[in-house]
Amino acid sequence: MPVGSAQTETDLANMALTMIGQHVITAISEDSNRAVMCNKRLGDVRDTVLRSHPWNCASKRASLSDSGVDPAWGFTQSYTLPTDFVRLIATDSPDEPYQIEAGNQGGSDAVVLMTDAGSMKIKYIYKLTDVTKMDYSLQQAISCRLAHEICMPLTGDINLSNMMLQKYDAIIKEAQFTDSSAMAAYDKLQPVDWLTARLTDATHRPFPTLNSDGSVSG
Repeated sequence: MPVGSAQTETDLANMALTMIGQHVITAISEDSNRAVMCNKRLGDVRDTVLRSHPWNCASKRASLSDSGVDPAWGFTQSYTLPTDFVRLIATDSPDEPYQIEAGNQGGSDAVVLMTDAGSMKIKYIYKLTDVTKMDYSLQQAISCRLAHEICMPLTGDINLSNMMLQKYDAIIKEAQFTDSSAMAAYDKLQPVDWLTARLTDATHRPFPTLNSDGSVSG
């Protein structure tokens, strides 16, 4: 996956500022109004963009450890999620129901994955903060979303702000195609039962088997 040209958070901020016709900054930590606005919003924007799409460059796999506290009801197992967890992409047990929620047991509010599976491996989006490891599409998406967030405070131009949001949506759609084409057949989502489809953003269409004349078989 090609890495984008931005190397630092300041680069991402300057990409956003340039999109809305603002002067660039020397550092995101400087005390100019533009830098302060970018610095306040960049972290939230980055995490929002990471959650919006299963980015290949921000994907990891992990074997989860038992949390040591069984769910009070509903499931029999509770697994601790990685500290850098942002969004679940898939599990190694696609037919096993699960729920992600706060444990709320044993004095801990850590978010856990509850299930009946005796073990659990996951593929997930992690909190990627190293700009140099972000591919071009992710850098562009973060910059466009940041441009949308700071546009009104800095320019007061609602039309320009909406244009940035539309550009962001277009980048996400392009990333969906690009990242999908970079997946091997093993990793591509397959038709699954309705529960797994709902949980993993897959698609479940129980098409009937047809005879040669088009009638429903059986």
